Amino acid sequence: MGPSGSRGPSEEGEPPIPFSSLRIEPFRPTRDVESFDCDDRDLNEFLTKDQVSRYEAEGLGYTYLVYLQSEGRLIAYFTVCTDTLRVEYLRTVKTFKPLSGIQLESIPSVKIGRLAVDKRYWGRDIGTHLLHYIAGMVMETGIAARLLTLQATSRSVGFYQRMGFELTTETRRERRRDNRTMFFDLWSHPEHGHALPRE
Repeated sequence: MGPSGSRGPSEEGEPPIPFSSLRIEPFRPTRDVESFDCDDRDLNEFLTKDQVSRYEAEGLGYTYLVYLQSEGRLIAYFTVCTDTLRVEYLRTVKTFKPLSGIQLESIPSVKIGRLAVDKRYWGRDIGTHLLHYIAGMVMETGIAARLLTLQATSRSVGFYQRMGFELTTETRRERRRDNRTMFFDLWSHPEHGHALPRE
């Protein structure tokens, strides 16, 4: 399921929301999810049904809720899990050419399974903040993950490209999908001398 919610136009006169105004916490059952609306039925229902609890109970990933502290309102959420990306998806990416001498079938990664922002807060830098936060969170854990990966809908590809994500090589499997696989090389994170860009 493709991440969404960072694509909407800014509301007239609405300023960006600073990261310091957000509170991020692990998912817990709460009625706060009932008012959440990112304009995507599947992403909304993931929160309001028992999918999150089942997802975590089976060890398939972790979901985090994002609140605007001044209002106590749930304005976004994201889900992450471990992943791998087959090297065939990266065969045209120059930065991965040195890996051609290593016997390797796939690259260890962390996948952003879902990223959604309430449509009332689109265009206010929430998606940008959360991508920076996720990249930092992965780096701080010390796990061996070279990439962030995600499945982007056609209307969100442009946003992720502006954030430094790249489309993978269009393999036969990729051509059959509605969404596109994208990746961000964590070696371009500040710890390695570069950062995710700001929109």
